[in-house]
Amino acid sequence: MTTITGRGDMIALRRVAAFLSLVLTLAGCDKAGPAEVRSDGEEFAPRENWSAAVTPIGSATLRASITITEYPGFHMEAVVNVTGGAPNASYQWRIYRGGNCSVNVAATNATAGNGLFLFARIQPYPDLVADGTGAVTLTRAIAGSLDPLDAYSVRVRASQSATNWNGLSPIACGNLQRS
Repeated sequence: MTTITGRGDMIALRRVAAFLSLVLTLAGCDKAGPAEVRSDGEEFAPRENWSAAVTPIGSATLRASITITEYPGFHMEAVVNVTGGAPNASYQWRIYRGGNCSVNVAATNATAGNGLFLFARIQPYPDLVADGTGAVTLTRAIAGSLDPLDAYSVRVRASQSATNWNGLSPIACGNLQRS
């Protein structure tokens, strides 16, 4: 039996204990190797699907459909298909949280819950530019995930120089539904 007699023996004992702790920790690690790139689609299976039929309001003729696929990792892919727009026209589109198409009041802030509030920032929403037939298809990645307990609407308006749109007075609107 060894007797610890001084400070040097305590330091040596602590080093041995730290070494044993490290060895035991490494022994419990997965031996699969370093991180690797995964390209198998099974790794990135969709988590949720949403869709909306965007219909014209008033005398507008623009119609659209939007499908959104949510993936793990806080990102979504949105596909917007527009028909019935004016040839070569530009439109702004946004997803709003806080109500369906019957809501036409802007929220006072992001947590108020008293009206429409823009989902995500404006960068994921480039203008929809119609071709000569008034149609356009756009695929866009958006950071975030939709809350199934909240209501969302997709709103479209004729493009304007102001990008800070609160969702009021759209020319077409559709309610997002989880499928």
